Amino acid sequence: MKALKKSYSGLAVAAVFFVIALTGCNSTSNKDKEANEATADTIRKEVALGPEAQNLLYKFPTPFEVTAMLEKAKAGFIFDITNSPANVSKYTTERSKALNLGIYSADLSYSATYNRTDETNKFLSCTNKLADELGIAGVYDQTLLEKIKKYNNNKDSLVNIINHVFSQTNDFLSKNNRNQVAVLIATGGFCEAIYLTAYLGEVAKDNTRIMAIIAGQKENYEKLSTILSAYNNDQNMKTIADEVVKLKAVWENYGIGSGKKIPFEQTAEIADLAESVRLHFVK
Repeated sequence: MKALKKSYSGLAVAAVFFVIALTGCNSTSNKDKEANEATADTIRKEVALGPEAQNLLYKFPTPFEVTAMLEKAKAGFIFDITNSPANVSKYTTERSKALNLGIYSADLSYSATYNRTDETNKFLSCTNKLADELGIAGVYDQTLLEKIKKYNNNKDSLVNIINHVFSQTNDFLSKNNRNQVAVLIATGGFCEAIYLTAYLGEVAKDNTRIMAIIAGQKENYEKLSTILSAYNNDQNMKTIADEVVKLKAVWENYGIGSGKKIPFEQTAEIADLAESVRLHFVK
């Protein structure tokens, strides 16, 4: 976690994005190339989920489950460890948009739980943009934005509103036979929540309660793995599942369910593992 430790120490890394607009004969070929790249990860075929996987997906918990426990455990709020709102323009494929809608949803949950108004608005803007581009109409609309502004200083109301949005999103995708997008959103949200928790556990003086939160997510990890197994024959989804399965070591190798304080060296390994999976999705 070297890069994030630098951020935590107050060292900022500026990311510069260059957009090159060309005209003439080369313009057409470049546009064609960009179009091909943008559709490389487009979801072309839906896989029918079995009853078990469908039920697990429909009931899969939102990231608020984890962030609420973090606040209760008195873990801190560190904006630098979230996915930078500036990154939102990087996500051009359907797969990357869906994954990062989940990731930004976890960051939104994190900031809203801690009643961080400015950060909440930034992440809301990111989720609104990605949801709009994914065609999730009528969920992240102007009415929602107005409600968010109205209840910005009322954490409980804000949490309820955003939880309702997560539920509406899942309903919309399910009714429109877009389960794969819903799975990617759930995957991004889960992995980001684990990553945030692991990092906060690494920097905490006493990580007992924080690591217990991760220990309690083993069942949700297994649920997600069951859902992803429905896509074993889809190569694009298999690459996602191959990253998620790396997290299995978190619950198998470190004794985090023991209720004891986890040594710093092991906590750092857990955080590094969670970061490596998460970086695969946000890069």
